[in-house]
Amino acid sequence: MKLIETPISKNMNLETLYPNISKYAIENEEAIKLYKLYSYDRTNIVYLDRYDKISLLLLNRYRKISHNEVDTIIHRVLKVDRKDVTVDVGYKQHVLEAGIRPKYHYKDIIMVDYQVKA
Repeated sequence: MKLIETPISKNMNLETLYPNISKYAIENEEAIKLYKLYSYDRTNIVYLDRYDKISLLLLNRYRKISHNEVDTIIHRVLKVDRKDVTVDVGYKQHVLEAGIRPKYHYKDIIMVDYQVKA
């Protein structure tokens, strides 16, 4: 499967694309330096480059994201192994417990954090 970077227009921001999830993901976190959008099969990937860490938000509306897909995305986007990152497979449950309802019904939401070494 191909990993495709989605072009971002000038007036597009994360609040417009993922209004409720972005508030939870960005809240109480450091400022975002750069963000990119990727697509891998039917999984949407939001790449958030903060100054001290890089986060990947994996979203799929159709099915659960497999272990192999997470490994492939980490390897292709971050160019590191799974042991170097923190994978939160229960991120969807954290979002729902916080009382946030996503705009769409997602089957799976996973957060991957990679601490950048200075």
